[in-house]
Amino acid sequence: MKKILIIGAILLFVVAADAKRYRSLVEVEPKVSLYIGSVRFGLGCDVIFNPLKTVSFRFGLTELSFGNYTQFYLNFGNSLDALIYFPMRGPQPYVHAGFGFNMIGNGGSVTLFSIRGGLGLTYPWSRATNLFVEPGVIITDNGDTDVTFRLSIGARFGVLK
Repeated sequence: MKKILIIGAILLFVVAADAKRYRSLVEVEPKVSLYIGSVRFGLGCDVIFNPLKTVSFRFGLTELSFGNYTQFYLNFGNSLDALIYFPMRGPQPYVHAGFGFNMIGNGGSVTLFSIRGGLGLTYPWSRATNLFVEPGVIITDNGDTDVTFRLSIGARFGVLK
């Protein structure tokens, strides 16, 4: 138990360490996503809130999806993700995890619950702009479990400092 507390304290110190930060309080994230599993291609936009140096929250705003047929989603699945950054100078790796919940059909006849997670890497382009690449997995369950791999590439633009 003592070793776990020491390792936890060291990890907390590393995460809380002062690192050069190139993120605004609120960011807009236009992105391009490739989904493998249900093969489709998406153009989307998210909003990210950065209340802390190492923790951010992402809210899925909209996506235009191309596959067997074209679909437009306005926050499909009510997605909410947490992004935990590893403090480093230059390119900054992070872990993302979140969930989504959606009811489709008349009276919510189909309920979709999704868990998502993965890794990411941001590259500071300027003081208010970061480029990113983010591979991840989305596990959706509505009785039958569906696993989809996602690769997203885009930019984050600082809106509010």
